[in-house]
Amino acid sequence: MLECCTTVFNSQLLESARASNPRSVAWSRPTEGTFCLNVDGSFLGSTQTAGFGGLIRNNAGAFLGGFYGVASMPSILYAEIMAVLHGLELCWNNGYTNLVCFSDSLQAVSLIKNGVSPYHTYANEIHKIRQLIGRDWNVSIDHTLREGNACADFLAKLGASSKSSLVILEAPPSDMSRLLLADAGGMMFVRG
Repeated sequence: MLECCTTVFNSQLLESARASNPRSVAWSRPTEGTFCLNVDGSFLGSTQTAGFGGLIRNNAGAFLGGFYGVASMPSILYAEIMAVLHGLELCWNNGYTNLVCFSDSLQAVSLIKNGVSPYHTYANEIHKIRQLIGRDWNVSIDHTLREGNACADFLAKLGASSKSSLVILEAPPSDMSRLLLADAGGMMFVRG
């Protein structure tokens, strides 16, 4: 009984410590010569539609290209995976061969890094991503926190409210300029 109470008390202390120790999060700026691909998925409960989006930036935070689209399945995980797939294809096609890709979906990142069985619901998409990663380029897939992925979130929401399967952007939407400036300036967001 004492052990049980100690476990509960310690877990409450840990929760309390997490709540009282917020941390700052910012966009993860890549090193010089490396490009950054931020991707995200979005699900709109009101319309039951999912979308994806992403953008490519250099280490100064300059927008180099982006994309968004509506997902063919109303699933947030599918949208997150499609964001990675379309983002990597866009980077490959534009010659960005030294790349770090950030997603705020830990589940998608884990599936991509670890692979899935051929019977997994999204096995085809994961397999395509892993084939892309295996090409002759330097690419890593990493997890980021939601607060460090605001620009990709913006584009994913555009995708979820769009009728287009894929829109390629050469310039950022004007409504996204504040988010881009905040990231380039190193603005920190508090995660509580």
